[in-house]
Amino acid sequence: MASKASAAVDTHQGIGRTIIDLERELAEAHRREAATAEVLKAISRSTFNLQQVLDSLIESAVQLTGADTGLIIRQDGEVYRAAAICGASPEFIEMAKHNPIPRGRQSATGRAVLERRAVHIHDVLEDHEYTWAARQAAGVRTILAVPMLTGEIVVGVIGCGRREVRPFTAKEIELVQTFADQATIAIQSTRLFEEVQARTRELARSVEELEIASQHKSQFVANMSHELRTPLAAMLGYAELLQEGIYGALPEKSLPVLTRIRSNGKHLLGLINTVLDISKIEAGQFNLNLAEYALGSIVETVVVATESLAATKKLAFKSEVAKGLPLGLGDEQRLTQVLLNLVGNAIKFTDAGEVCITAGAANGHFELSVSDTGPGIPPEERERIFEKFRQVDSSNTRAKGGTGLGLAIAREIVEMHGGRIWVESTIGEGSTFRMELPVRAAAGAGAT
Repeated sequence: MASKASAAVDTHQGIGRTIIDLERELAEAHRREAATAEVLKAISRSTFNLQQVLDSLIESAVQLTGADTGLIIRQDGEVYRAAAICGASPEFIEMAKHNPIPRGRQSATGRAVLERRAVHIHDVLEDHEYTWAARQAAGVRTILAVPMLTGEIVVGVIGCGRREVRPFTAKEIELVQTFADQATIAIQSTRLFEEVQARTRELARSVEELEIASQHKSQFVANMSHELRTPLAAMLGYAELLQEGIYGALPEKSLPVLTRIRSNGKHLLGLINTVLDISKIEAGQFNLNLAEYALGSIVETVVVATESLAATKKLAFKSEVAKGLPLGLGDEQRLTQVLLNLVGNAIKFTDAGEVCITAGAANGHFELSVSDTGPGIPPEERERIFEKFRQVDSSNTRAKGGTGLGLAIAREIVEMHGGRIWVESTIGEGSTFRMELPVRAAAGAGAT
């Protein structure tokens, strides 16, 4: 009976110790999980302060594994240098700074790099291959070194040491591995962030250089346009005087030549003015002179200016202006320029049929359109034709000539009035350019 009672007591005590051990392990696991969560939270708050992250990681690794010292090293070419140290003597810190660690078996770190796996040395005094120069200054006996891996590349190593022979448990090794993974992520994130920052600075410099170059180009174009216009205007003036006989009668056969000189000179002057407009737009100096205007008068002016061109090509040319249109507020000269461009293009690209201008008003907006029976515009080109130097890519377009700037300027003028311009087209049947303009343009940044 006594032996049975004694056995029962032993069993009870054994169960009690097991429960206590389990409770202790659960408490320890909970403490580690909570501490790890705090570390990871701190890391997430300081993603791009790498030194702060590494310091936090090694301090937590030392604390949670019960180690005496901790060290994180990072790759520096063919060797590895200390990046964060915890719990070490001043002598060891000084030694670590001046003694980079090569890959090899003479240290736990070197082996972790060489073998790309965790290295656990129970007692460095019993390991004859361990000959790292800083061993005496470190004063450790048990060492754990875990590589920080990116694929097959070792970007660093996190190590923990104990000054007495006390091997690390499997759970402690697993914990250090978790910290190694976090350190790797932090290093990679910082590297990517620094690369993005460097690229951003490089792009900013490039943009600034391009803006300066664009300003110089715009200024050059503006200056050249002015310089070209002055002598060209004088040439046109003298040609007109010669044709009118101011300097005496000329041979009959010279008159057509003078007419051609004046025609080509006016065309060249128009191109120069177009380029000057573009340079003003790019320089932010393209302004509107707002005043009251009659849309019907603009249409009439354009018809008078272009009807001879339509007649030369034997095209029907008509205009339909609604009665009772209100007076508009805008830049009459610029709006006339837009309509002249649209009608001129319609006549130029239409070889048979008609060109028609329509004008009306609804809901506080003027509605203006120019239709033709030309070849039409492919769907993929209908938006791009409003870009600078853009024309429909066809032999017909190239044969007709032009700078590809007119529609870009037209869109700028229309949008500065607060309106919009677009094109509707059917291949083989023709195109219709439509404008919608506020009757009363608001005085804004583009107005003077």
